Amino acid sequence: MEGLIACLATVVAGLLLAGIAYHIGKPREKRVDTYNPLSPTLRWLNVAASILVAANHGDFRHMAGTFYPGNENRPNWIAGFHRMLKRSWEIENHEQALAEMRELLDAGMRVQYRREMQLLETRYAGFSEEELIAVARRENPQADEGSYLPKMLTAYRRYGENALLGWDMGRAAFVAQCCYLVGYLRMDEMLEIGVEAGRSAQEVFHSWEEMMESYLLGGQFWKHEDKNDPRSMTAKRWKLYRKLWRGDTLFRQSPYLMVPFDLPLSTEIVTDKYGFLPEYQKAQTGTKN
Repeated sequence: MEGLIACLATVVAGLLLAGIAYHIGKPREKRVDTYNPLSPTLRWLNVAASILVAANHGDFRHMAGTFYPGNENRPNWIAGFHRMLKRSWEIENHEQALAEMRELLDAGMRVQYRREMQLLETRYAGFSEEELIAVARRENPQADEGSYLPKMLTAYRRYGENALLGWDMGRAAFVAQCCYLVGYLRMDEMLEIGVEAGRSAQEVFHSWEEMMESYLLGGQFWKHEDKNDPRSMTAKRWKLYRKLWRGDTLFRQSPYLMVPFDLPLSTEIVTDKYGFLPEYQKAQTGTKN
């Protein structure tokens, strides 16, 4: 009898150890977030803006990575967003916010990209990707397919100006939320802008991978730099993007598993001013039905 008990104890202990080992060894990209107080549409917008949110050390469970009860009262937080919007977007009021977001949705950096790629296409008409790499190596012997010339022109040949759509729509998802947080936009206006950006992206891309790679391409075009330069913003953002996919961040989860890319988006306001759903509010306050 004692032998049977000892045997059972050994089996149970083995199963427990195996379970622990499985959990520890489980790929982080398989660990799905089960807690998020934001509405599905706001979650989608945060994932669309994920690289910007992560670069600013934000939490994907909060609007634009930062907005939660009490934080709106921090002077440095508010001042920082005001400075960013003024410096980077020339936004200081409601009218400018609407105008800048409309320009981003309708044209963005895609127009400049199209103009520059048309000039390059004229110059390098008929050049293969390998030949474009050879041209790039005249200035940089380490040039490869990720260098500016072959990367940009190859993407333009495949997707036209929509190669940069992820860059423009991802920024729209983030900046519109920032404008709401500082009071330049109402929530209904922010949602209309975010949903239009999201639906535009969903019409062109089929996955988060496609949209995020478009976002990264836009950053590379903006900086006119090579992806393989470790000092470049592009290389640093690609490194961050890979960490996000692995869930190798403070939150140990991948934002791209939070919500399906093809999620139906809604302009309906179903949250409080922080973007939190009613069930989260009840859980926080202990309110019962």
